[in-house]
Amino acid sequence: MKENDLVFTVIGAGNTGQALTGYLKMKGYTVRLYDRSVWRFRYLKHHDMNLGDEFSSVGALHVDMLTTDLMEAVSGADVIIVSINSMAHAEIAQKLAQFLSDGQVVLLHPGRTGGALIFKKVVEEIKPDLKIVLGEFETSLFATRVTQEGAKIRYYGVKKNVHLAIIPSENSFEIAPFVKSVFPQVEFASDVLYTSLSNYGAMLHPAPVIFNIGRIENKMKFTHYIEGITPSIARFIEEMDVERIALGKCFNVRLKPISVWLSDVYGSRGNNLFELLRNTKAYHFILGPDSLQHRYLIEDTLTGLVPMVHIARKCGVRLPAIETLVNMINYFADIDVMAYGRNLEDMGIRRMEISNIINYVRNGVKS
Repeated sequence: MKENDLVFTVIGAGNTGQALTGYLKMKGYTVRLYDRSVWRFRYLKHHDMNLGDEFSSVGALHVDMLTTDLMEAVSGADVIIVSINSMAHAEIAQKLAQFLSDGQVVLLHPGRTGGALIFKKVVEEIKPDLKIVLGEFETSLFATRVTQEGAKIRYYGVKKNVHLAIIPSENSFEIAPFVKSVFPQVEFASDVLYTSLSNYGAMLHPAPVIFNIGRIENKMKFTHYIEGITPSIARFIEEMDVERIALGKCFNVRLKPISVWLSDVYGSRGNNLFELLRNTKAYHFILGPDSLQHRYLIEDTLTGLVPMVHIARKCGVRLPAIETLVNMINYFADIDVMAYGRNLEDMGIRRMEISNIINYVRNGVKS
């Protein structure tokens, strides 16, 4: 795989997909941008891409291909990065499987909790002999938004340290050289259990939404991380995070506390989560949701909190704070989230013992 000749396909032209496309174009790569909705390209069809903030001096960038044709998007691409709402991972895996070929690299950006496991299960059911490199980021590389008219991509923060895991883990060595050259901030995690349980969005998003429900339903604007997370809400999130770390120990995975993560990725400083968030510049301008149907609540619950609860039950571990929040979301959002969220069957690990799951994520073969 010659680094300078790499062709990237980005699946999803939302905030993170466009930010990733702009970053890759800035690096000089050929980039194809796919989305199933043509309206996503309403600006880019007629204008070049403009980057904001620390990349504002780059100038206009031309995206090599804008397409709603999935086969056209992935055919011959070296690296396919899936940057869509994680609730659609199984659906896009089913569609992509028809067009993927041996040797291609598929990375979920991010995978949330269990994304790579779900993707692997779906693709293998359709093409059991397909040999691809599959992995997931623990979180998006950027804190970003596209302006309403699509004229500029705002990079509120570029994370300094993001983990990527490959299944099976040994395939990390195959792609490490080019990944590190494209994304120097990436560190390879031991396995996809690490990245799946390092779902910081599930910690930082649903709880503030529920605890600011009055603001949201009264259509009041507020900054999610600053005005939306008070000292008491921050303490609740810290309790959830303690439970997440305990869950990792069930799989011999040593997870970073959210306080350490914020310091590592943004250089934040503070004695507790409330202070750390206040001192995270990237979060100062990100607005809270204007509806309970927002991805901060629905996506991060169904693909974050819910699979963590299912995994914890598999391990015999209790998550009282997380389970309390999930029960509240059931009532406030009027959704049976445990029924609709990701489960062990989706991830292909329901019938496996804990030791077998650990072996599976390391070597990619069920035993």
